Amino acid sequence: MKVILTTLNAKFIHTSLALRWLYVARDAAFDTEIQEYTIRDNLDEVALKLVESKPDIIGLSIYIWNQEESKELVRKIAKLNASIRILIGGPEVSYEYSDWLSLPIEGVLRGEGEISFWKACRQEEEIEGFVSKTVQSEIAYAKVDLRWLETLESPYFLAFDLENQKNRYLYIETSRGCPYRCSYCLSSLDNQVRLYSEEYIMNILKQLEGKSCKQVKFLDRTFNVKPERALKIAKCIEQLNVDFSFQFEVVLDTMNEAMLSFFEHANKERFRFEVGVQSFNQHTLNSVHRVQDLDKLVANIKRLSLAGCILHVDLIGGLPYEDLNSFKDSYTRLFACGATEIQVGILKLLKGTTLRNQASNYGFVYEEGSPYTILETSWLSSEEINVIENVYQATEKCYNNGRIRGTLDTCFQMGYPIFEVMSLLGLKMKEFDGQVQIRDYFLMAFDVLSTMKLSDPLIIKALLNTDYYMNFRQNPKPLFNDEISGEKKKELYKLWINRQYFDEQILYNYGKIRLGFYKNQIMIQTLIYDAKQNYPKRYWFSLEGEKQ
Repeated sequence: MKVILTTLNAKFIHTSLALRWLYVARDAAFDTEIQEYTIRDNLDEVALKLVESKPDIIGLSIYIWNQEESKELVRKIAKLNASIRILIGGPEVSYEYSDWLSLPIEGVLRGEGEISFWKACRQEEEIEGFVSKTVQSEIAYAKVDLRWLETLESPYFLAFDLENQKNRYLYIETSRGCPYRCSYCLSSLDNQVRLYSEEYIMNILKQLEGKSCKQVKFLDRTFNVKPERALKIAKCIEQLNVDFSFQFEVVLDTMNEAMLSFFEHANKERFRFEVGVQSFNQHTLNSVHRVQDLDKLVANIKRLSLAGCILHVDLIGGLPYEDLNSFKDSYTRLFACGATEIQVGILKLLKGTTLRNQASNYGFVYEEGSPYTILETSWLSSEEINVIENVYQATEKCYNNGRIRGTLDTCFQMGYPIFEVMSLLGLKMKEFDGQVQIRDYFLMAFDVLSTMKLSDPLIIKALLNTDYYMNFRQNPKPLFNDEISGEKKKELYKLWINRQYFDEQILYNYGKIRLGFYKNQIMIQTLIYDAKQNYPKRYWFSLEGEKQ
């Protein structure tokens, strides 16, 4: 019998570790293969390819990002060949599944499927976590012994993955489960942490040498749950001869001094940290059972940020007891920490979570379909949710990608209300007519910042110029046209050539002179582009033309 394991990933760059664990745990009696697609693929074509592969069984993995597409895919497969047995599993169907049973599927496998899936393929009678129209397992959520998984072929270096792995993320897990009980998170439903052995993990890491991937992402809900073990793993990663980075989710307020000190001095390009902050409102945190030492958290974010570590920090808008003023305070406090990226999300009421079951208590109105995003709460109107969405868009497009980061950081230090800046900038982006180009973001930022009248517009222009020209590999269209007169430019060119600061031909062919902001004052920046389309080299001069 032939089995196809499949899913619809969010993008090609992603892969499904779950399918690979099922594959290495496969029953040798079945001819098994993996076929992965994305939610952007044509579902008619996907269904046809699957059916033309002539499987007897299809195992389909369901997630929040693909559930609607997966339902449609199931219908299309059944229409093409009703005799194919379809088994589904994954977090989206492990806790609420009744609507899936009306579809042409054989059953739902809740929990970890490395054993239960193959029992279902063999149509055994007692299957942990299995549900169908006629059968429901007494054990609701299947779990497997990680020590047994360690005896299987590694799911991380399968031969059929090697060709495309350099262009994709490699997902690795060193544990399963989460020690915390945050009521908005599915991971809180499995709060018994189980660890793979150190020997197993170290062996996996050492095999990464000589391999290539876009980035290694650890799926552990709390990488530093066991500090000594986590530090050993981090030190092993530091010593690997690889050219890609590693991303972890960490609880930063509990990170001990040994780990903090290590990461302060480690290779900053090797590690990337995901830090859940969610809110600075203590009442809000208490209501969702999130235990967090805010003072330690802030101190550690600032410490690692100052050391140059790459930190991606999260906030969630729409949690209980957080109105717009409270969220504004959370965003402003987090912005002040200086992290590399700020992820602003709107609360999603995931199936199975405690908070979803408490929705009526908090006046939650949310999308019926995935991703179940909050539309309003007892503390936030739909209009205020839109304000947070605008802040998200501006933060992503203008700050996290570094595009206008320097300007925004400096304006914040100068006293600009950063939340209002981002909300107005996000609104301008939303109302923009047409496709937004890089220059458009800067002009919108100038409109927002200059309208606030908190500083000289010339300073704002200089700040924006300082960021703008470093976004291009070729001499771009000027951001502003009225900064330095043609006569002044000729005078400066002549001065710098006479002093042999620049080759005359290079300066005239590849140079650009604009106002900038350096050492807390307006200066002149000279940018030299080149024929190889590298990013420009920048040189600073006083307004009188003296080299800095």
